[in-house]
Amino acid sequence: MNVLRAAVAIFGLAMAALILWAAFAKPELHGTFLDQFNVLTTMPWGVATLADLVIGFIFFAIIVFLTERSWVVAALWAVPIFILGNAWAAVWLVIRLPQLAKQLSKPDWPTS
Repeated sequence: MNVLRAAVAIFGLAMAALILWAAFAKPELHGTFLDQFNVLTTMPWGVATLADLVIGFIFFAIIVFLTERSWVVAALWAVPIFILGNAWAAVWLVIRLPQLAKQLSKPDWPTS
């Protein structure tokens, strides 16, 4: 379990580093965020990738709402995913992985 948590943490940190790199990339060389977003949305694979990203965020939010005991806590974990991306999902997963593993291994865990 600790190896898996470490791997998730490493990937989360890598994602955070990529986000910071992109955020501070020189706009005079690559254009601003909006310039790049506008180009991305003109390409079919750009649109498909963005849709995949948002749908993945929604799936993550559903999992968070199903596993957290409080709706307020769930919202505090789920809403930032739409801004901070999968780096935020990695933080939640590193913290909750032991509890998730326990929950998912219970034979009496409700399935409906």
